[in-house]
Amino acid sequence: MVSAPSLRRSQKVFQAARSDSEAASGPRSSMCRPCQPSIAAALLASTGRSWRGAGRYLLAMARFRLLDRWRRPAEVERDHTVFVFSGGSVRGAAQAGMLRVLLENGILPDEIVGVSAGALNGVYLAHDPTIQQVGRLEDLWRDVAEKAPIRGNLVRNVASILRGRSSFDSGDRLRALIAEHVPMEDLAEVSVPCHVGTTDAATGQVTWWTSGPVVDLLCASTAVPGVLPVVELADGSRHIDGGVVCNIPLRKAVSLAPTRLVVLDVAAKFAPAGKQTALSLMMVGVRAAAAELIRQQWLDVPTDLDVLHVELPTVDDAPDFEFGLVPELLEAGMEAAEAALAEWSARG
Repeated sequence: MVSAPSLRRSQKVFQAARSDSEAASGPRSSMCRPCQPSIAAALLASTGRSWRGAGRYLLAMARFRLLDRWRRPAEVERDHTVFVFSGGSVRGAAQAGMLRVLLENGILPDEIVGVSAGALNGVYLAHDPTIQQVGRLEDLWRDVAEKAPIRGNLVRNVASILRGRSSFDSGDRLRALIAEHVPMEDLAEVSVPCHVGTTDAATGQVTWWTSGPVVDLLCASTAVPGVLPVVELADGSRHIDGGVVCNIPLRKAVSLAPTRLVVLDVAAKFAPAGKQTALSLMMVGVRAAAAELIRQQWLDVPTDLDVLHVELPTVDDAPDFEFGLVPELLEAGMEAAEAALAEWSARG
C-alpha cells in the first residue's frame, strides 16, 4: 500500500519531469520513451521504493493522464458559411431580396466576400446580419431608385467621353449616397468578417481589404471603368471596380476554407447582340470576357463543397443603370432565393 505523502511526493516529481519534457518538446507533447527511465529513477529516489514500485507510480500517472484526455470534449469541425456577393450594377438590388429569404430561413454568414454593388450589400449585412438590417438595405436601394446616383443621359455621356474625360460621371452623388447610408467609418468595425475586392488600376490585379475607410473602399469597388472615376486610396494606390477581374469572387471565398458557400449571383449573363451595332458588338466582347472569367472562378470550387447558388434570372430590359427597376429587382431576388432554397433542400 502506498502512503498518501509518498503519492503526493511522486506526483510532484512527475509534474516536474513532465514540465521539463514539455519545455523541451512543446506543450501537450506525448512523453517520449527515453524520458521514462529517468522519471522512474526520480520516483524511486523520492519514495525510497523499488523499481517495481516506481513503475506502479508511472502506470497510475498514465491512467490519470488518459482519464484527463477522455474528459476533454472532442473537437468537432464547425460549419463555416461564406456568403459571396457578385457584382451586377443596379441588379445588386436583387441581392437585398435574396438576403431577406435567406435570413428568414436561418441561413447566416460566418464570413462575407463581395465586389462592386455586391460589396455594398455585403458590408451592410456584415455590420448587422439581421432581418432588420436587410430592411434598411432595401430602403437604401429604394433611395437609389429615387436619386439615380449615376447619370443615364446617353448623349451627355458620349459627349463627356469625346471631350477626353476619364469617366462620364463624377461619382459625387454615389459617394454621398454611400456615406449617408453606410453605418461605419472603417471596414474593420463590422460584426462579421468582410472582404471587399477592388482592382488595382496600375496592375490589373484584384486587391482584398478587411480594414480601411469604408466609403473610399466601396467607391473604389463600384467604380465601373469609364462610368465612374478611379479612386485613390489611403496608401496612394488607385483602384477601380472589383468586378472587372472577378465579378463572382469564388476563388477568394474558397481560400477561406468554407464548409458551405452561399452565392448571391446577380452578374450580367452573356447574350449575343441583337442589333449589330458597334456599341452592341463591343459590349458582346466585354460580356464574353467576363463570362469566361466567371467560368474560371467556378472551376476553383471543390465539387464536394456544399453550394447554395442563388442566381438572378435574366430580367428583360435591365440595363446596368436603369434604377427605376429596383422594386422589380427586389421582388425577383426573393423569388430566386425561394427557388434556389427549394432545389438545395431537395438535394439533401
